[in-house]
Amino acid sequence: MGPLFVLSLCICGLTACAREAPVAVVKAGLRNLRCPSGEGEMLLTRETPKVREYVVACDFRYTRVHCSDAGCRPAPLRPPCVRGGCFEEDPVTLEWTRERGSARSELARRR
Repeated sequence: MGPLFVLSLCICGLTACAREAPVAVVKAGLRNLRCPSGEGEMLLTRETPKVREYVVACDFRYTRVHCSDAGCRPAPLRPPCVRGGCFEEDPVTLEWTRERGSARSELARRR
């Protein structure tokens, strides 16, 4: 996300971001980054029918924020692969779920 993120921030700065940053997005991101209010920058990175994903940046750090009808919260980190099973991101909800045919099905076959 490095070069693309920087390019997006530059474009957003040049066009003055047609939309005002939603307050809940910036609050959730800055709380996670522990930055004072008013010092963060926000950019919409992805949008699905259920979730909008924003990147909030402050002091050369950034965090992702997911917003849905339920509100805005910091996005969960990708869980590590364990015992031969990994997680995949649901393309609609952006939640991490077990890959199909991963560790659970392997355990069932062993028994």
